[in-house]
Amino acid sequence: MPKKLVSKIVPSAQRLQHMRGWGFLGEKLFAHDLWYFNRKTVSYAFLNGIFWACMPIPFQMVGAAITALVLRCNVPVSVGLCWLTNPITMPPYFVIAYTVGAWILNSKSLSLPDNITHAWIQEQLALIWFPLLTGSILLGVSMGLLGLISLRLWWRWRVNNEWKRRRRFSRFIRRSGADHDAIQTVGRSEQRLDDHESQ
Repeated sequence: MPKKLVSKIVPSAQRLQHMRGWGFLGEKLFAHDLWYFNRKTVSYAFLNGIFWACMPIPFQMVGAAITALVLRCNVPVSVGLCWLTNPITMPPYFVIAYTVGAWILNSKSLSLPDNITHAWIQEQLALIWFPLLTGSILLGVSMGLLGLISLRLWWRWRVNNEWKRRRRFSRFIRRSGADHDAIQTVGRSEQRLDDHESQ
């Protein structure tokens, strides 16, 4: 089942509960339903986690965890997906988000240097923050919805394939059992025939 695959990837609630620093989230963050894996909780966690991953702000994982409490979706998947944007992927993502936001707002795009660095982004933040935030929100919502829909379709496909495999196996077992009974019936008939002929 898909939930078995997902549950192998993320850490358990018992493991993370021993870690300190959860603050006011406390026991609410470790409620059983927030760590349960099914199509609904995981698909909404994709929407939640991808959206916060696209936000150009610090402490994305805190926002994802709080939103998971509100949506009642899977916490570890929500928080883990925030790492889609990391020190390696952030610079190109910010460029894309800013370009999309500037296009939506019909504002003039800044000329980009040959080498985009975090220092350059910080210097230009006063000028680019609103187009960057606009593009990030648009990309976060659209990519989050795409993740939700894709996950649900994939989950349904996996479940349907699993049931088809089980039905084929059940039919094979039934046919094997029927063939075995038929062989035993023929064997008993031949035995009776041989006994009759020997008499």
